[in-house]
Amino acid sequence: MVAHSIPTGGSNDEEHLGELALKFRGTRDDSERRDIAREYTKTVKRLIHSGSWNEMPAPEDQLPDEYMPAAFFEFWSPAHRSA
Repeated sequence: MVAHSIPTGGSNDEEHLGELALKFRGTRDDSERRDIAREYTKTVKRLIHSGSWNEMPAPEDQLPDEYMPAAFFEFWSPAHRSA
């Protein structure tokens, strides 16, 4: 079995969001969903801090709104984008 490394920035992190969203949709276990949402939040924060996140993830690469991190909405808000 090959160990998978956690992406560290840029497009790898953007791809990771999609993988996490797919994994989230594939389970109904609340505990697992919370764990996935925590990893999604960490990835969003890494992307924001990278300064090179230029494209909002497609809807299928996002979690349901109630699981999305506040930082995501703040970062992609029109007020933030025009600053």
